[in-house]
Amino acid sequence: MERLDVRRSTSRGRMQLDWLDARFSFSFGPYYDARRNGFGPLLALNEDVIQPGTGFEMHPHKDLEIFIIPLSGVVEHRDSLGNHAFVRPDEVQKMSAGAGIWHSQMNASTSDVDRHLQIWLQPRTLGVRPGVDQRRFDRRGRVGRWQAFVTPDGRDGSLPVDQDASIHAAILHPEHVLWAPAGHSRRAYIHVINGALTADAGRDGSAALAAGDALAVSPATPIRLFASAPDTEVVLFDLPFD
Repeated sequence: MERLDVRRSTSRGRMQLDWLDARFSFSFGPYYDARRNGFGPLLALNEDVIQPGTGFEMHPHKDLEIFIIPLSGVVEHRDSLGNHAFVRPDEVQKMSAGAGIWHSQMNASTSDVDRHLQIWLQPRTLGVRPGVDQRRFDRRGRVGRWQAFVTPDGRDGSLPVDQDASIHAAILHPEHVLWAPAGHSRRAYIHVINGALTADAGRDGSAALAAGDALAVSPATPIRLFASAPDTEVVLFDLPFD
């Protein structure tokens, strides 16, 4: 794999059902690509569009750190621990599957589509007690800068994760310039949610990215991000390189 690996939205896996339109950045379910079996501990990055009043009925998970980031609509969560929660835009939910948990993930609306990101991270410790946590993040805190959604130590109000990995998000306008973190022992995955931007890695090259596009950087190198459309939303995964 090249140091800068541009991954276009159209190259993602896709599953279309009458109630679901899902796009997979990595091998997942019926979609398999030997070149995209995760990215370090990042095992899944799915963009799910769920029709009103439908969703994923009760099903099990084990030994995964699962995150839901709603983009529009409302996700309704129920699980075998007795939790019942609604997850809305500007909120992030973490489910530590640990030793085992059953849950359902439904579109809470009977009229509006639910669009969200579903993220799976491989935890360092297996068989822990399962649990669910949820945080709300002020949208203003990520305009022109990175806002930490997930970190190993839960700093700055982020959700803690049992992995040497962080998830940051930002909202960029054309006047913004934002640097992506870099380190020789790290890898980065930059995914554009909405809008468009240019990722400039200097002598390593640059790439124009639109909604659904991503840039895999391994090992990480300093990258400047320039938005070419207002309200460009981007999520960054800062991951170990090994």
